Amino acid sequence: NFNLSVGLTDAFMQAVKDDKDYDLIAPHTGKPIKKMSAKMVFDILVQHAWRTGEPGVLFIDTVNKDNKVRNVGDIAATNPCGEVPLLPYEACNLGSVNLDRMITNGEVDWDRLRYTVRTSTRMLDNVIDASTYPLPQITEMVKKTRRIGMGILGFADMLFQLGLPYNSEEGVAMGEKVMEFI
Repeated sequence: NFNLSVGLTDAFMQAVKDDKDYDLIAPHTGKPIKKMSAKMVFDILVQHAWRTGEPGVLFIDTVNKDNKVRNVGDIAATNPCGEVPLLPYEACNLGSVNLDRMITNGEVDWDRLRYTVRTSTRMLDNVIDASTYPLPQITEMVKKTRRIGMGILGFADMLFQLGLPYNSEEGVAMGEKVMEFI
């Protein structure tokens, strides 16, 4: 029970379009070990994704074009849900703010939300220093990049408390306002 993602390069996608073979690269050596039909492999990926939801794909060259820490290295993968691109040996600490708990007397308690987000962000950063990592390379990379992620939960419950329909313009506007604030 884990998810799989396959990194696809621009060169691979061009080989799919052109119905050409591509080099299958050994990840530890970076050297080609054989050639395969890009179209055949892509068709298999699509069939399996349609049937089971796996594998996901990561367009690795596209991700690296927007890599904010390119001076440190190239993105190699993502965390299991795909929302955090990661460098080799990197990890990310993720947390969530429960928006359901940010309502006081039928209104968003912006001061409480601010305090919660700031405190949670500080806590996630502290976790980086407090954690023990299984490899020295992970310890070094995590402390260098200090990647954290703050998500939300309880958005629908928050809207219910505010009397805003989830699928309304007002609900969408509240989501935009909350996320901009966070």
